[in-house]
Amino acid sequence: MKTIRSEIIINAPVQDVWAVMAAFHLYQEWNPFIREVIGNLSAGERLRFKAKLDGLPEIVFRATIRTLVPPVKLGWYAIFLKGIFEAYHSFEIEELVSGKSRFINTEEFSGLLSGVVFFLLESRFRKRYRMMDELLKKRVERRIN
Repeated sequence: MKTIRSEIIINAPVQDVWAVMAAFHLYQEWNPFIREVIGNLSAGERLRFKAKLDGLPEIVFRATIRTLVPPVKLGWYAIFLKGIFEAYHSFEIEELVSGKSRFINTEEFSGLLSGVVFFLLESRFRKRYRMMDELLKKRVERRIN
């Protein structure tokens, strides 16, 4: 299994981070990677995504919400080709002291081609995840100030 993980400290309580992160209809306003999410925030829900990596065309895919623990964790599982290329993406929000939160953004790739895809796209994924974290931070902190 190949994993990409990023994290950032956000100067806001967990509930404020969750309010922005869980609002799928707002993703296009702040998320540079996941441009659109269609579906409801409920366990077992099948979501439709539009995503964009640098230098590649936009892709559309579906994933199922596997983990939903408001206001601290959301995770979905996408099967691009069963056993060939699959991914589990999760967002976690940890409460820190003084009303701050740690946002953790993780993607785990599995399947026969996961190593090849990871090798070819890892730097693009890491760049977009860092941007996603930074823009979420700005959006949340601007919202509460």
